[in-house]
Amino acid sequence: ALCASLFAACGGDGGSSSSAGGTSSASSEAGGESSEAGTESGEDASAPEGGDAAGGGYSFPLAEPVTLTAWRTAATTDPKLGIVTYNDIESVMEWEKRTNVHIDWQIPTSGQETENFNLMITSGDYPDLIFDANARYVGGLGKAIQDGVVRPLDDMIETLGKDYLALISQDEMVLKDCKTDDGQFGAVFAINCPDQGPWYGMAMRQDWLTELKLDTPVTYDDWHDVLTAFKEKKGAKAPLWLTYTAGDWFGVFSAGYGVGNLGGNTFFRVDNQVKYSPAEEGYKKYLTTLHQWYSEGLLDADYYTRTTSTTVPETLANTGDSGAWPDIYTLLSIHTTASEDPNIDVVAVPAPVEKEGDQLHLRQYNWTRGTDCCAISTSCENPELAMAWLNLGSQQDFAYLAYYGIEGETHTIEDGKPVFTDKVLNNPEGLVPNDAMIKYCWRSPGMYIWDRELQTADEKSLAAINDIWVSNADGDYMMPNVTLTAEEGTRYATLLGDIKTYAEEMTTKFILGDEPLENFDSYVESMKGMGLEEMISLQQAALDRFNAR
Repeated sequence: ALCASLFAACGGDGGSSSSAGGTSSASSEAGGESSEAGTESGEDASAPEGGDAAGGGYSFPLAEPVTLTAWRTAATTDPKLGIVTYNDIESVMEWEKRTNVHIDWQIPTSGQETENFNLMITSGDYPDLIFDANARYVGGLGKAIQDGVVRPLDDMIETLGKDYLALISQDEMVLKDCKTDDGQFGAVFAINCPDQGPWYGMAMRQDWLTELKLDTPVTYDDWHDVLTAFKEKKGAKAPLWLTYTAGDWFGVFSAGYGVGNLGGNTFFRVDNQVKYSPAEEGYKKYLTTLHQWYSEGLLDADYYTRTTSTTVPETLANTGDSGAWPDIYTLLSIHTTASEDPNIDVVAVPAPVEKEGDQLHLRQYNWTRGTDCCAISTSCENPELAMAWLNLGSQQDFAYLAYYGIEGETHTIEDGKPVFTDKVLNNPEGLVPNDAMIKYCWRSPGMYIWDRELQTADEKSLAAINDIWVSNADGDYMMPNVTLTAEEGTRYATLLGDIKTYAEEMTTKFILGDEPLENFDSYVESMKGMGLEEMISLQQAALDRFNAR
């Protein structure tokens, strides 16, 4: 729920008419399906005015209304927002007014999204537009195309998807990332505009550092000294908190040893060779450090039992029981208001390194191409109109409408840029800004204007995402958005299930001292016996196909 609120999307205002083949200047997120068009008079309402569809001649708003159907998960399940379908969102209603295209949303019941998606696919009765098929269809978009569920966009993208194509063609990596392994365009993806800095990293009690006259730690040895001071001089019972897998969401804390951890970046690449973090020598170094810290009382003694904790528990962070943990950039200041200690000051700090001056190659990292996307199904009887409609999100006026809402209502234009009004920033209904964005805005196909959320960020948050968490870390070892085939995916899931469970069990034993670290090599051999090398080879094959796109 926290993440859903954190990454809610909103949009801005545009003109009353737009051409599907205009100039790209902004980007939004992908989504939506297209459906059969028709009017009461029986005329083809989707026929373009003053041009033909194949030539990119659609002009919005259409002369006659058209309806397309779309499968997508709910924008929110929060009843106070009053959103049952996307058509309850003001910017979606305005989008329909400016296009004369009505979307009939097919929204699955919360908690039944996967089951509903699979039933839809099995039935063969597809809506015009299918959101998130890339992540939900086994084998990805390439397999969905092969199976006749999704149609490729290649025959339409140069004419009816000009803005989207221009947007993704600005960077060779992004263009590659938006294709299937067969080199086809299978959907319109969300494209981060601009690229996003890391929104997650390590945090620490700056007020304690100041009081104890300690510098911000740089190396793991520095961290050891600081955590020891937190324990001995501030009475911290859990100086450092990590997730139950002895890591964090993105392998931030282990990156100094050149590896991710069981929480994130578990697979990574070096010179395009895939590695599995828990089997690497750097992971042994990481475990050695954590074992020492655990034995000295520097690591939360109960970390491995807190399986429901995705972020630091308030009972540790806001009580003085802990002094350092991984955190989200927008949450740094929340500890101040939630704590009984008026002096608490939580700030972002760089991830530790093994040696001062080291550059880290793993961190929280958002590829320019997001995971959200919208495909056109093979059941769509007017795919040209669907492509033209999806293309609009890569035009600045429609992207502003999606992510900032209606101009004059939820945003104004200042110095050429959209700025939220008090309807979002100080909502009269008492909604926090993130909820207001959900209520008035939506995530449209194409440009994803994520940095709108920075308008509600304080100095700590801005420093974290723009400066501190990138000061010693890049994403050079990150795995790109690779796709396993359906057969590979089935085998991979079987192997990963057993290997991951074993790695988690042994990680805990190594840290607690129940298993001597001298047995690390035997532990790796055991994973090999469980199919470790085959599991890595499946990821390697997917990476090789990605690189060959």
